[in-house]
Amino acid sequence: MNIKSLLIGSAAATAAVSGAQAADAIVIPQPEPMEYVRVCDVYGAGFFYIPGTETCLKIGGYARYEISWAEGDDGWKKMARGTLTVDARSETEYGTLGGFIELRAQTQSGFTSNEGYVVVDDELVNNDVDNYVQLQQAIISLGGLSMGVSDTLYDAGLSGEFDSGGGDRVHFIRYTFDAANGVFVSVALEEADYNLDYTPNVVGSLGVAQGWGSVTAWGAYDATAEEWAAKGIASINATSAITLELLGTYESGNSFYSVSNGGNGGYEWSAGGYVKFAATPKMSIGFGGQYFVNEHGTDLDDYALGAVLDYEIVENFDAKLAVNYRDGDNFGDDNNWSGFARFTRSF
Repeated sequence: MNIKSLLIGSAAATAAVSGAQAADAIVIPQPEPMEYVRVCDVYGAGFFYIPGTETCLKIGGYARYEISWAEGDDGWKKMARGTLTVDARSETEYGTLGGFIELRAQTQSGFTSNEGYVVVDDELVNNDVDNYVQLQQAIISLGGLSMGVSDTLYDAGLSGEFDSGGGDRVHFIRYTFDAANGVFVSVALEEADYNLDYTPNVVGSLGVAQGWGSVTAWGAYDATAEEWAAKGIASINATSAITLELLGTYESGNSFYSVSNGGNGGYEWSAGGYVKFAATPKMSIGFGGQYFVNEHGTDLDDYALGAVLDYEIVENFDAKLAVNYRDGDNFGDDNNWSGFARFTRSF
């Protein structure tokens, strides 16, 4: 065997080994194209498409811290609250299909009780009023039809922190029709937790909203109490900086839709007003009052006054300072001052 033969044999062996390795090589597949989240601008800022669908989703909420005081308290009360909202929408042949959820958690000092409880649909899972988690809203909507849990259709008042317009959270089925020129009509069947039966409450509203402001009227019938209530609110844009609001209520007797004043109520009728002045693009000042006449069962009269300062520290971070005063026949010599400082970071 000569040198030439050895070289030829080595080359052949090397080629055979290389061929075997090539046959066993692992082929790495190319990555699939990534589907990035797309912005959905159909319903306003903050919405995006859920990947692989035509449903638009918006996640929001706020974090809040509040320090409050009232005559008769032994010290400052502190409250921290967080809310999380999820808003899903898509288009169908019957109109916009929507789903909205609001979860709220809160912890508060100043009460004599154990810590920690959960509230689902106003039912206590364990017993405390300092801390809770609550399903605040859960709404399904299709076109003008909506159903779920939220504030009553009757829930509306003045812009201050002193007033009462009646009503609270309910289970509901509601239909809203938006006509031309800003006219809208709503009708709802509602059930509060205390009137669990086969006969729902009935609520309706009629209003108009245009560039000059808005006017809305409500009527409600409490099937359990067999009493009815009515309310009207007008909001007028007097100038580019001044807004005037007027409120009037009437009720035949105590019901779920009765107004209250510092724990007293309801009242046969009430009237109130509020003026808001936008001093700067970031700061506004408001002042108003409400008078309550003929408390049911006592015929006592009361009133409430309030002032509010709102200030936008930076975008999505606001501060509010409120001072309220309540007095009248129900209070005697014990008039009631209260107020709070509130900070809210929205997202």
